[in-house]
Amino acid sequence: MPYAKYDGNDPIYKDKEQLLKKTGISITDPILPPKNLVKLTGTLSEFKGLFCYAPLGDGAYLSEEQKQKQKNQLKKGAALATINGNSIAALAGLGHANGNDRSNLFAAQYITAKLNDTITLKGWIGSYKFNDGDQVEVVAEKHADHYEVYAMLKPSEQIISLIPLCFAGRNQAFKLYRLPMFLFYVICVLLMNYFFLDFSLENLTIGFGTLGVILGAANLIVYKNSLASHVTLAERIFTVLGWQDVTNINLGKISKQYIAKLIAQGKYAKEYNNKTDPHIRPPKSGDGWFFFYYDPEILCKKGKSPLRVKNKKRK
Repeated sequence: MPYAKYDGNDPIYKDKEQLLKKTGISITDPILPPKNLVKLTGTLSEFKGLFCYAPLGDGAYLSEEQKQKQKNQLKKGAALATINGNSIAALAGLGHANGNDRSNLFAAQYITAKLNDTITLKGWIGSYKFNDGDQVEVVAEKHADHYEVYAMLKPSEQIISLIPLCFAGRNQAFKLYRLPMFLFYVICVLLMNYFFLDFSLENLTIGFGTLGVILGAANLIVYKNSLASHVTLAERIFTVLGWQDVTNINLGKISKQYIAKLIAQGKYAKEYNNKTDPHIRPPKSGDGWFFFYYDPEILCKKGKSPLRVKNKKRK
């Protein structure tokens, strides 16, 4: 059977072309960005899932015109690199421009299902295994022959599975990038001084200042691109669900808190089966593959952000 057995041995197909060649199953790329999200509720049936890499990075949110403009820019860059004798950079640029680059692809679960036996669901979510008969909530967009799914929730277990890269609002998502970027910044400056200069105050000041400007500009570009893509989509999903202060939501942190609560209540088995559990429940870190526990007591409380509630509990 080509559909997932959730036994830890399911293949992750390289892309939809490989999937079609090996199984005969045709699937569609994610429809990004959605225009009109709605919330549906009902009983799940005919649920099927399989694992495949899909274009889910920032480039997936570009219009066809923007994609063509980006390709033209990459081809110009490759031509300039060739003229300057940098054949490696030229080949890399052409690879990006011709669609051979895979940096925009992320592993996800492609699912099809019925809701209330009448509504056809399709879409890309995390690796959580839903079952026929589950009472679910769905955040989706209506199309001619189906609803495209961007998040599916199982309220009885307080689990949400989302389209990959959507997990947090802007205030929380970018916090995760700051520390690695800062460490990279410091290490690069120290290595530059070690190999090419010396560790004088003047050289360190110049190094930190120059690289700071370059990385600062790069961070602004990343921030702008991400904000226009999966970060904004995450906030839109949270808003449709009626959650509060969506810019401060971090499902990874909330999931970890919720697991701690379950452990205290004796409702979370500490032994974790690394083959089957990754499709059934998040690990103690809180982060499943884009599925998480959520806590309505935190997320639906008006006037208090998830962070403030968390900090208050620590006191």
